[in-house]
Amino acid sequence: MGTQDIRVLHDSGAITPPGTPNISAHSKINSASSDFLSSLSDLRRGSSVSSRGRPRLDSLESTPQPGSTELITFPHQVRDYDFCRDDRERKKRIGEGAWSDVYLATPCPPKPSDQTPSQIPCSPDMTPPLTPVRTADSSAGLTKLPPTPTLYAVKVPAMTSAKKVLSAEARILSYLTRFPSAENYIVSFYGLDTRTGSILLRAMDSTMESWIQKELNSLDETSRAARLTAIFPSMALTLIDGLIWMQEKHCTHGDIKPSNILVSNTPSSLAAPKLLYSDFSSTLLTLPNTTIDTAASPLGAGTWDYLDPTLLSSSNTAPPSAATDLWSLAITLLFLVLGASPFDAFKHNKYQQREMIKSGCPLQCLGYDEQGVRNMKRLKALEKGMGIDVLEWFGKVLRKGREGRVGVVEWRAMLQGRG
Repeated sequence: MGTQDIRVLHDSGAITPPGTPNISAHSKINSASSDFLSSLSDLRRGSSVSSRGRPRLDSLESTPQPGSTELITFPHQVRDYDFCRDDRERKKRIGEGAWSDVYLATPCPPKPSDQTPSQIPCSPDMTPPLTPVRTADSSAGLTKLPPTPTLYAVKVPAMTSAKKVLSAEARILSYLTRFPSAENYIVSFYGLDTRTGSILLRAMDSTMESWIQKELNSLDETSRAARLTAIFPSMALTLIDGLIWMQEKHCTHGDIKPSNILVSNTPSSLAAPKLLYSDFSSTLLTLPNTTIDTAASPLGAGTWDYLDPTLLSSSNTAPPSAATDLWSLAITLLFLVLGASPFDAFKHNKYQQREMIKSGCPLQCLGYDEQGVRNMKRLKALEKGMGIDVLEWFGKVLRKGREGRVGVVEWRAMLQGRG
């Protein structure tokens, strides 16, 4: 398959980081880096840390407010990162996608080459402030970043043309990150590294896709049904609420699927994991007088199984919308129930599979072949456990024409008001 086919199909879904490895196994942290992380821990507990030699501000009055699309840049002059290395000293790659490769990195003090004399720390315990900072290359001026994570996921442009795509994604993340409660719905964003065009994100434990394979599909059918019944309402409502939150911000994600939802495991193995949306490289922002050119076709980056069939019609001229995002989320939740795409019965014939996807009948397609028997058993088990007609609930959204589909708020109410 050629490079163009790979970039168009974007079927790998690996643009977001999978399971987060242990630092000791995947990185070499020198004593200065260890002191840096220790100092950060002390700072979060309220300890006083000297900040001579670095700009520090105690007011957020000049900080761009929610609604601003000003770019947040990574303040490498006050904090930086080192890529984790494997046994052969290669950068630890944890994912790849249509526009980027994703590498694991650890926080570290700023590199001397990136500092002016007045910014060089005066003692080894100097750490980046968690209050707003002004950086020489920051177009946003003042920026309040989330607390420094244990590990970064660094999205590095896979080609020169991808820099424009990642820059647009960084602006969208800058816009969304400024809203209250953003950390409840989207992956934490630490800015665009203007030195390389890379995006800095928090590294998470896995994607929803890999979590389903490991935590659900590895169970016997009885245990799987019980676990799914316990966690499905919570996981579904979390993702629906996240979609509502994005829609309220005039944001169309454009590529919702299990591999673009990141997972943070909870202490209890029985509880539902924390879910966050990621990969905004296909996102459309429909704010008045605001245009962010991603240079990427939303359909070019979308995975066919999750695309609204109305977008696949040769006569369609409309861009992705709130309605198409809801379709993609419904297929994503159906994947959670089934443990596979509803179109997997046709995966051995790519042409036939795409024709079935364009037909807009996923609830009929899931019943085909031997896999269909298993799919129906899993749906019936969830219906019995939750006390609602799950197929009917999915059918309120998963119908070919947009006419007659319910909106996301009504769909949520139907689930929340079950039995």
